[in-house]
Amino acid sequence: MAEQPQPRRLRYEEALQAAGRYAEKERLRDICLLEVEGGMVIQGRALINTREGFDFVLRTKILSHDDLERLLERR
Repeated sequence: MAEQPQPRRLRYEEALQAAGRYAEKERLRDICLLEVEGGMVIQGRALINTREGFDFVLRTKILSHDDLERLLERR
C-alpha cells in the first residue's frame, strides 16, 4: 500500500504572512486569528460604503492550508 504524501506544514511566519495578505486584500481591521485543524479562521471588520454612508461589517473567513499557500504564491 502506497503512503499518502503529507501536506507541507506552513511555518507560523508563513501562515501569518498569508493571513496578513488576505486581511490587506479584504481591507480588514481589528482582526482576530484562530488556528484550527487544517488552517486558520480570520475575522475582522471591513469598511463598506452604504446608502447612509460608511459602516463597518464583521467578516469571517476560513483559510485552509491550501488557501494560505496560494496567498503566499501571489507576490
